[in-house]
Amino acid sequence: MKHKEAQINALSQNDSVLKEKVEIDQIDLHCRDVLPSLLATTLVSLGLAYFFWGRIQPLGLSAWLIFQLFVCLFRFAIVRAFFKRTAGKTDIAAWQGRLRWGVFLAGAGWGAGNMVLYQNIDIEYKILVACTLPAVCGISSATTSILPRTFPMFLFPVMLPFLFVNMMPGTTLGYGLAFFGVLFSVILLINSQRNHVTMTKAIRLSHQNQLLKEMADAASHAKGEFLSSVSHELRTPMTSVYGFAKVIKKKIENDIVPLLDSNDNRLVRSVHQIQSNLDVIISEGERLTTLINNVLDLAKLEAGRVEWHFDDIDLSAIIEHVGATIKPLTEARQLYLKLDLEKDMPQISGDRDRLVQLLINLASNAVKFSERGGITIEAHRDHDKVIVSVADTGIGIAPENCDKVFEKFHQIGDTLTDKPQGTGLGLSICKEIVEHHGGRIQVESELGKGSVFSFTIPVISEG
Repeated sequence: MKHKEAQINALSQNDSVLKEKVEIDQIDLHCRDVLPSLLATTLVSLGLAYFFWGRIQPLGLSAWLIFQLFVCLFRFAIVRAFFKRTAGKTDIAAWQGRLRWGVFLAGAGWGAGNMVLYQNIDIEYKILVACTLPAVCGISSATTSILPRTFPMFLFPVMLPFLFVNMMPGTTLGYGLAFFGVLFSVILLINSQRNHVTMTKAIRLSHQNQLLKEMADAASHAKGEFLSSVSHELRTPMTSVYGFAKVIKKKIENDIVPLLDSNDNRLVRSVHQIQSNLDVIISEGERLTTLINNVLDLAKLEAGRVEWHFDDIDLSAIIEHVGATIKPLTEARQLYLKLDLEKDMPQISGDRDRLVQLLINLASNAVKFSERGGITIEAHRDHDKVIVSVADTGIGIAPENCDKVFEKFHQIGDTLTDKPQGTGLGLSICKEIVEHHGGRIQVESELGKGSVFSFTIPVISEG
């Protein structure tokens, strides 16, 4: 019950933080988008003043122009103050209020301008005003829709005077303009609300994705720490069990088996059973020890705690060393081993021990899954990189599993019916090593026809 309450509290807290981030982003986006519109407003206002100068009362036109410029300056000051605010200290309600006041004053300026400019003027100038004001409203919709309940504060001060001025004369043209003004306003309000909802969802989704990524990274880090800690705790007792099992097996073979009475069938069977059980313990102990070491390696690689020792390396020498290392394995399974290395291979920069680990993992996997044929290790230069491949003639991998083999704990075959032949971590470790060297690893395979694992390593640039 307490755990559930803690989860609810955590979710509520996350939702509150998310809501605050969304609101801050809305303000930030509005402030960034409003800057070009302030410049456009200044230019349009100056243009209208120029066109109407001498056709209407200069005092009213001058007062309107000064008010427009003042509002633009006021809104610019608010935007500038927002961007210069102290980081981490944002009074969202206060900033929203300031920006809405700026939007309202801008709308009031255009509404008042409609009253000022619409005075006993020729029809072409009336059409100019009738086109300018809806255009201003349409452009403003894009920037003011970002903030909640903001666009109406611009639209109504603009359009109400427009409707009033057109309906006052009682002409057909005036009523027509008023009707289309109302229709236009309704459409803008609906679209503005839809735009606000869409943009809010997009911003919220972006923050949710970021939050989920941070939670996933934290969970992955915690999992890595847990696996590392558990593996460390398991390694010591496992080493003891594995070591003592080998000692006991050796003692039985050297000190007890020679003294057995071969006529005592029951005793002979018991000793053989004990030897068989010890073989299982040693075999599974080996597998578990490998798993523990792989878990520790992978945890260190993912956590960035591995000490890398990069140096100029002769990759051919490393491949030949790996070939000599795995040759006893291929001979034991009657498989051929072929090394096909390009002459005068360029040097690479890498960690020798990790590259040896990488190649031994790939080569031992190739041996493990091959019943006949053999293993071929190739290396050649391709422009600015070296390509190394390890090919086998084994069971192959189904196409749908080729991308999955590099996932942690993924094993080929049906783990419910087949005995796993590895830990499922070796290829994940290979992938981490290759990527840390600036390369990439991939596999090409076909069921029943073997697999080719290849990876790239950048060469040292010459000159």
